[in-house]
Amino acid sequence: MKTSGKLTIIALFTVALFSLFPNHGSATSEGKKLLKDLIEKARKEGSLDTAAVTQVGPGVPKLVKAFNKRFGLNLEITTALGDQAGKFAKMLITLRAGGRPEFHTLTGGVNDAIVTVEKGYATQIKNWKPLLAEINPLVASGQAKPDEVSPAVVGGQAFIWGTRTKVMVYHTDLASEKTIPRRIIDLADPKFKGKFTVAPWTDIFEQGLLVYKDKEEWLKVMDRIGKNAAAVMRFQPALNRILLKEYAYTYMNSAEYWGVKARDADAPIGMHWFSDYTPLSPMMFIVPRGSRHPAAGTLWALWMTTPEAQAIVQKASPQENLIFGRSDIDNRSRAAIKKSGSRLVSYLNSPEDLKVLKWWATDEGRKYRSRLKASITQRR
Repeated sequence: MKTSGKLTIIALFTVALFSLFPNHGSATSEGKKLLKDLIEKARKEGSLDTAAVTQVGPGVPKLVKAFNKRFGLNLEITTALGDQAGKFAKMLITLRAGGRPEFHTLTGGVNDAIVTVEKGYATQIKNWKPLLAEINPLVASGQAKPDEVSPAVVGGQAFIWGTRTKVMVYHTDLASEKTIPRRIIDLADPKFKGKFTVAPWTDIFEQGLLVYKDKEEWLKVMDRIGKNAAAVMRFQPALNRILLKEYAYTYMNSAEYWGVKARDADAPIGMHWFSDYTPLSPMMFIVPRGSRHPAAGTLWALWMTTPEAQAIVQKASPQENLIFGRSDIDNRSRAAIKKSGSRLVSYLNSPEDLKVLKWWATDEGRKYRSRLKASITQRR
């Protein structure tokens, strides 16, 4: 009788427990079925054309191998590198003309992804939440929420796989934490003239409007920064010139700094997080509308959000994921930002900030961006 009583109590407890999570079993079985069906469709498609950021290039063969192994596939996968903005621009032109997109899935910054979604050129993945939970163990375990991977504004149409942050990188023989510009706006101070380079793109300054609201005043600051800059060059050449002591410092993706330190812990460079703000740019995958191989594209877009894919990416390039990533690189970057006291800004932080992002896609916003770029890259 005692044993029977214990069993009764256990049974009642079990019933109560499952009543709290009535759809757990069905959700799991739904995800498994969705994934099985998607894999079979991808197998019939036979191939995948996708893209990756340039820095991830060395890891592409491992990504392809791991992806096929994860889903029991043998797809022929082609991965183009670099020029994400250019690829998105070409895709939008093709779709507007009624053509089929070149890529089955494509990655780019949050700006490009949201514009694509807004124009109706991204595929809405059906039942994406249970499917994502079946593919990404962080979502399945509750460590990451579906809406962190695919925020409401792009829900089920774009999926975050990494983030980019901009920092000041300097040569430790030429500068120090005490002598470098503390804030982004300090680059406009005449005392820093000729000591730094600027990149040919302006996203770091565009996100400044999330902090400094006066657009005309911000352009004046940009004009002074442009006059102070010694040269306009991309991140890698700028980093090489800093290591050669030709320039004291520049801003660039934090991954560039971590990459140098991974290769040589004693490299004479330091890193400073801007005290007024640090731009945070999510990187996303979308499946274009009219994709010839939507199943394979969907599998890749969702799988690239997983710790398995991120581990391969981060071995090739220390590209962090500060939104839901749990790797050592992610945690290291979070700790460094917290210690610096810098403020992370992103267009996804609030509805007001999202309005600024959408404003950039208007005629007024495009004209303003042209003026901003002209100020930063003037006379070069």
